[in-house]
Amino acid sequence: MKNLLVRSITGILFVAVMLACLYFGEYSFGILFLAILLGMLYEFFNITGSLKFQPHRFIASLTGGLMFILSFLIASERINPLWFFSIFPFILITFVNELFANKKHSLQNIAISLTALIYAAVPISLSNYLVFSKFHGNYSPKLFLALLVLIWVYDSAAYLFGVSFGKRRLFERISPKKSWEGAIGGTITAVAVSALLSRYITEIDLVHWLVLGFLIVVAATLGDLTESMIKRQFGVKDSGTIFPGHGGILDRFDSLLFAIPVFVCYLEVFI
Repeated sequence: MKNLLVRSITGILFVAVMLACLYFGEYSFGILFLAILLGMLYEFFNITGSLKFQPHRFIASLTGGLMFILSFLIASERINPLWFFSIFPFILITFVNELFANKKHSLQNIAISLTALIYAAVPISLSNYLVFSKFHGNYSPKLFLALLVLIWVYDSAAYLFGVSFGKRRLFERISPKKSWEGAIGGTITAVAVSALLSRYITEIDLVHWLVLGFLIVVAATLGDLTESMIKRQFGVKDSGTIFPGHGGILDRFDSLLFAIPVFVCYLEVFI
């Protein structure tokens, strides 16, 4: 009972802070998600770093932070997109740094460092292209909120359907609790909600919303399973303890890491 109360309070505060920062303006959004990204990288390196592997925490975190800031400035049309090329020397520094680090497992250290950027920094940086979308020009949290709503609805419905009807495991080797019944029920519910979103965000047609609803929940599920795979490989239950009763930052945002790129790519390519 006490654990449920802690989880509930943490969840309410978490949602309140997220909504407040999204609605307050572009700078509060930028500060929040830059902090979230750095927290993700910190947790990722805590999971993957060990006496055997020693990834380049500082260089990768600096590179990831710079990637987000540049994306923020480019998406908001404050600087020329060509500035993004300045990120590549920092990526090369990861390789050069290993030359002088005198560590074992050099290739693995580099691979983990670059994986952190691909896994966390790229998706969170792409979130800037949702809040500075071509559909509304200036800053607007509407599309990002729609993405969060679809993921939250899917997670809640999948849990309810899974508890009520779940018998067949979705991916037992990685996440024994998830079921096909839960995934299907959650997907149907999320797609139905995406149809409702077309009435409020009319810049995107109903057909596109239905496709997006399906793609987002598939991507969110894969993102969740991928984080579970990483934790299982390194023998970790939670990515962190920053959210009492909920785990770490990666535990809360793992679905977004796959859903954001899918959402942004679909908007840019098909709409």
